[in-house]
Amino acid sequence: MPESSPGRDVNVRAIAVGGIVIGCGILIALGAAFFLLRARGPAANTAPQAFKAPLPLLQTAPEIDRAGYFAEKERLAGSYAWVDRRAGIARIPVDQAMRVLAARAGKPAQAARPLKEAP
Repeated sequence: MPESSPGRDVNVRAIAVGGIVIGCGILIALGAAFFLLRARGPAANTAPQAFKAPLPLLQTAPEIDRAGYFAEKERLAGSYAWVDRRAGIARIPVDQAMRVLAARAGKPAQAARPLKEAP
């Protein structure tokens, strides 16, 4: 058997050729990607320009609007009014509605009937 010297176990020329081939392959892939992107343009899911929207309108004192909103809801929840007079749908105060439902709880047959209109 021929004796091998420590530097001759590895084929340096084959490793160098392999590295050059890999490097050329990477360069060819990058060049192909560059030309494809130039020829086809940007991807379909990218916006052609930046989205410009108006700034949101912010309230300077939302506490005032909030207090007014809850005052109106409280007024509506505690008052009588017609929602749809033709259909017979009315709005009554919450405590009165609870009393009506509690009175009807023992009589399931009456629960399905609407209230009669007051004269």
